Amino acid sequence: MKQLKVTTTTEVTLDGLDIGSVLKRAANLAHSVLEELSVYRQRNGLESDIFSCEADACAFLDLIGD
Repeated sequence: MKQLKVTTTTEVTLDGLDIGSVLKRAANLAHSVLEELSVYRQRNGLESDIFSCEADACAFLDLIGD
């Protein structure tokens, strides 16, 4: 995951959770989506580009450097 650079003292939270924790949860979700859809595609002989959410999950992971 990319490191955030903060030049002032700032606390960023979402619903009381540190933003780093929120991003970690989102990254874990993206990884789960990719893994489960990959297995599903393989078991059912589907093409690799059938689910657009896989590209979205990859783009999100790239964005955060994961």
